[in-house]
Amino acid sequence: MSLARSATPDDLHPGGATGVTPSVPDPIVEEVRAIREAYADSLGNDPAAIVADLRSRQAQHPQRLVSLPPRPVEK
Repeated sequence: MSLARSATPDDLHPGGATGVTPSVPDPIVEEVRAIREAYADSLGNDPAAIVADLRSRQAQHPQRLVSLPPRPVEK
């Protein structure tokens, strides 16, 4: 007996692990991906350069950062 189930229209992630993608592209997701790709391209797709740029942008606006106290570890 297989434990796999078939996808239904109510599934949150219809593509799941099957590799099936939604038939209608989401324009917002496409726009975010295009912006992300252009940003990475502008920094030569170098992860170190991207992190350095993000950290410098973060330092310019310290009031936007949220710093929470550490949570105790549950035993």
